[in-house]
Amino acid sequence: MFQAINQINPPTFRIFFLLLLSSAWLDASPETGKKTCSLVKDGTPVAFFLSRAYGEQREGFHKTDQRKPEEAKKHHETAVQFFEKFHTCQKENGETPTYLSSMSLATSYMELGNLDEALNWSEVAYQMFLSPKVPPREIILLKSRILLRKGELEAAGSTLESNLKNYPFDIDFLYYLGNIHYDLKKWNQSILYFISLADVIERRDTNSKLKPTILKFLGDLNYRLDYSRRSIFHYQNYSRYINNDIEVQFRIAQIYFTLGEFGNAKKYLSQMRTSNPRDIDASHMLGELYFIDSRLFASQYFTVLESEKKIPKEGAIYLISRFLRQETEGLSAEVDTFITKNPNRLSTRILYADLMSGEVGSKRYKATLDAGQWAFQYRQYVTAEKYFLRALDLAKSTPEFESDIPLLYEKISHCKESQSHIQSAILSMRLALGLAKTDEMRDAFKFRLSYLLMNESVKKYSEAIRLSDELITSNPTSGNYHYLKGLLFLQKEDFKNAMLSLKKSVDYDPKNPNHLFYLAIAYDKLNDFPNAEICLKTAIEISPGASNSYNYLGYLYAEKGINVDVSEKLLLKATELEPDNPAYQDSIGWVYFKQARLQDALLHLHFAELISIDRDMEDPVILDHLGDVYSKKADLIKADHYFEKALLLSKDEKEKAKIKQKKQTINKELSK
Repeated sequence: MFQAINQINPPTFRIFFLLLLSSAWLDASPETGKKTCSLVKDGTPVAFFLSRAYGEQREGFHKTDQRKPEEAKKHHETAVQFFEKFHTCQKENGETPTYLSSMSLATSYMELGNLDEALNWSEVAYQMFLSPKVPPREIILLKSRILLRKGELEAAGSTLESNLKNYPFDIDFLYYLGNIHYDLKKWNQSILYFISLADVIERRDTNSKLKPTILKFLGDLNYRLDYSRRSIFHYQNYSRYINNDIEVQFRIAQIYFTLGEFGNAKKYLSQMRTSNPRDIDASHMLGELYFIDSRLFASQYFTVLESEKKIPKEGAIYLISRFLRQETEGLSAEVDTFITKNPNRLSTRILYADLMSGEVGSKRYKATLDAGQWAFQYRQYVTAEKYFLRALDLAKSTPEFESDIPLLYEKISHCKESQSHIQSAILSMRLALGLAKTDEMRDAFKFRLSYLLMNESVKKYSEAIRLSDELITSNPTSGNYHYLKGLLFLQKEDFKNAMLSLKKSVDYDPKNPNHLFYLAIAYDKLNDFPNAEICLKTAIEISPGASNSYNYLGYLYAEKGINVDVSEKLLLKATELEPDNPAYQDSIGWVYFKQARLQDALLHLHFAELISIDRDMEDPVILDHLGDVYSKKADLIKADHYFEKALLLSKDEKEKAKIKQKKQTINKELSK
């Protein structure tokens, strides 16, 4: 279950206890002849029991290291008896258990598997450091470890997270938290801690044995969160340490396949075949890739598979092999049956479309169209475009399918856009619009064309606004059409007209949280805080999962210095919904800065910094905020470092002027 449960090294605790044995004796100084406890002879210090307990515990750990579990158990049982006697004597003398005796007793109970008692005594030790005292890391980790052994992952995570601000760069804290949230399947929370852990190890312990493990986690988490490029990056770094992990090599090949980078996918699959000639999965996946991407090489490769006796008697590879050998009699029916049982296999969809190329009529057209649609679903945009173009040719030459022509141009437009060919996507949409047969279709195409025209690489706002006006004329009560026009004005920074259009979108679609959110932005840009607040509150009420509204409203409160407690709750909710959103982590960090909670502020701002770096979206605002916090802490060197980084990234001249002023102030202080 939990992968890190044995990562805290027991010798750490043992050494800690042994160093304190002598001090336990020094603390006990009874008068000679005075009975210190009913359990000991006159003159014997109470610490005698403590010393014996530590001695037995130490022997228990030694026996564990020697792999003698029964002997270790006996020593820990004896240690427990002596700890309990020490606590009885403490009670007789009107004193409570000490921190060290409580923690040590919890440790022995844990070693004995009595987790309820272990948790009870760890809690006794932990409660000795209630706020504003800071609990030592040893008791936090011990309590967390016991909770993990009990299977209480949420409680263990809560214990660690509530103390993380005091130990933000602690490797054990971060590793445990990453594992806990991974096991809870909270991927975007887990990645937060593993990114931080990777940074700590990179800066402090570059030779750490944990490094490959963390890189593998980051590869897996980015894959689960659909950050394919980052996943490959971390997996490739992991492979520098562990170069024979077939599972990871296969995963990299799969990711390259989904990205449409067949060349890279083939490279990894070929490496797997070389390193493990018996591997079947890599050989078969490579065969399907060759078939989809290159028929010439596919024929050659399948000849190799045949010689290696890796062509099975059934399945996709068998069917493709028959097609390449031109053994097509009865094949289309077999492939059709296979697709019915395995509808999600792209290679057989393409195989079926190619088998139908000699046919005429709807069967051929449908097979070709299906191949394009499945390729698009698998993000194989080049392949999808190829089959959509074939379907288009069929539609143009077959009166039965002529009505599909504009829809096929739209599909081709989506393929072009997904390949970042925006101008080509626009051209395809113009063709689709010109051929549209119904008002409904024309409106749908105008909407999409307007969306493409507002792309950052195009910025044809005038035409996009004209199209949105035409849409509004055709349907004045459509909230979506007014919303589109409002977004166009927002992007143009025409906030007055944006507000007017978005207000209409909300009037016609009052339950849409996105319309309310962007109307709030327009109001905020016009310095109309009351209306912005109303919009955001309404959006949250309508959609409790609207993380962007929580963040925006919380940040507005923080900037204005009002509703401080509410602001914190809103931003914590935003980070709960999207922990790996750097903007949200920045917002809660900034609120804590405003509250003078500098340790909390640094924790979240560093999260924001590291996530933004890992996602290749480093933000000067986050760096500027870090500079402000370090400046407040009088750590001027770090403050200057972050202001310098913010200055290099910032494109806003007003903000750059403010940052320069801060740097000048700091440099004056540093020069004194």
